[in-house]
Amino acid sequence: MKAIALLLCLALTRDIAGSIFRHEYYPKMDRLMVQPLDYNDQQQTTRGEKTYQEIYHNHKHQHHHSSSGSSESKEKPFEDQNNDYATIQTVKNWNTPVFSAIISQDNARPTYGDVITWKGLQFATGPNSPVSDQKDIEKIFNEAYNTMKHFSEEEKKAFHDAYQAASKIENEDVHLNSSQLLKKHQYQVEEHTVKTDDGYFLNIFRILPKQYEYVQDKKDKSVVFLAHGLLGSSDDWLLMGPKKSLAYMLSDEGYEVWLGNTRGNKYARRHVSKHEAQPDFWLYSNDEVALHDIPAMIDYALKISEQEKLHYVGFSQGATNVFALLASRPEYNEKIATVHAISPMVYMTKVRSPLLRMIAPNSPFYERLEDQLGWGEFKPPKELIQSLGGDMCESEIGCKNVCSNVYFVMSSIGDVDIDLIPVIMGHHPTGGSTRQMRQYGQAVASHEFRKFDYGPVINQKVYGTVQPPKFNMSNVKVPVVLYSSKMDWLSHPEDVERLHKELPNAKDHYMVADEQFTNMDFLFSKKAPQVVYERLIEYIKQDSTM
Repeated sequence: MKAIALLLCLALTRDIAGSIFRHEYYPKMDRLMVQPLDYNDQQQTTRGEKTYQEIYHNHKHQHHHSSSGSSESKEKPFEDQNNDYATIQTVKNWNTPVFSAIISQDNARPTYGDVITWKGLQFATGPNSPVSDQKDIEKIFNEAYNTMKHFSEEEKKAFHDAYQAASKIENEDVHLNSSQLLKKHQYQVEEHTVKTDDGYFLNIFRILPKQYEYVQDKKDKSVVFLAHGLLGSSDDWLLMGPKKSLAYMLSDEGYEVWLGNTRGNKYARRHVSKHEAQPDFWLYSNDEVALHDIPAMIDYALKISEQEKLHYVGFSQGATNVFALLASRPEYNEKIATVHAISPMVYMTKVRSPLLRMIAPNSPFYERLEDQLGWGEFKPPKELIQSLGGDMCESEIGCKNVCSNVYFVMSSIGDVDIDLIPVIMGHHPTGGSTRQMRQYGQAVASHEFRKFDYGPVINQKVYGTVQPPKFNMSNVKVPVVLYSSKMDWLSHPEDVERLHKELPNAKDHYMVADEQFTNMDFLFSKKAPQVVYERLIEYIKQDSTM
């Protein structure tokens, strides 16, 4: 019996150790449906399901390599002439090793492939690894590495100790929602629920002006709508507190402020017929957010505030969405007074984030990640976060807890007060779909701002072309101010300048002069009020008085 028990223990230990490289999970289904405008149609039952092998066998002869030269069309082909909605069951090999390119220095040698070392980190390579050689590693990680903070051993210890101390403090802001944060600081807030035309319920927040007595029929008040960034929520505009976060500063200036939330984050997880526990809830890209969520919230805010126009401030994904909306539905140019696009994730050619570069269809990691990420909510496991940049972060910062959070790994740690980091981690990530992340990866590969790429077969059915159409920036007539920084991993200044040149009514492209100002700093740096927000508010004032 002792021998048997010993063998069982050894087997269990082997499985635990191998979990870094092998991840057994149930396959998830990507229904690849195009969401209709009328949410009632979505309650229809999907008819017929086919495996990828069956679908591919039917179409491989007529579509084989139809776009093999394009990095945008790597989706599995599908076409079903008899169904309104297409469904596909992703077939996975449960015995395939999990993608784990990076092996930290303290871990054992990988169970497959050889090892190459880069910047003190070990990478799996060889015939069973997605990594072909060191050039792949450098292409993905080098620019991110060169633009991130590099701590000495003493600084690493100081950072880790300070984070540990901050984490032990009972800071209620870690757990408070947007409404509670505002009420804590005596700001008048209302909670509203908006239903999109495709059936999602979005909880949004209205902050009444702080500096003067609010009158319901006051006609000269200005309204500002704040749209959160990737994997964020309305909380982002509040976490630094009064006098520091933009929502408070705008309210103090007398503006009526609306804090939006888009489908999938913690404030927007209800639907008329879908449940968040099911994959079909998450079958949306930025296209659906732009064409359903953003107009629903803008229309609602204008109706309640009794105004004809509002000022739109969008951070990262929030900027993506408004440009996609204005390009697709130009009538919304009449409802938006100005657009302030902070770190706009539109053109992604120069993006530095290893996470987004890895999930690009032209990445050597793409096929492995396609299986590992699935098609539901974007919730990569910890070992995958390590591979997507967490190990590099930990090697340079020296704090495992921070570097296991996908939000920090995706956008890099900037000039954020250490005391605020536990609060940020308590509110990030708040949720989003894997399809949204894939669409950004597609933009990295295509060098264009396009609708979601379903692959050539479905693209032909949905768009009438084998490639997804580009968003036409000439349709964006609203005055636009762009904000970027040199060290931003998600929005490179050169990509922002390209956008600036294409917009017919771009007023300015302001680039933060601080050499260490990163994507996260736009929301959480103590410098942000002075170097970004005050300038932004001045722009709004100028347009409000014209």
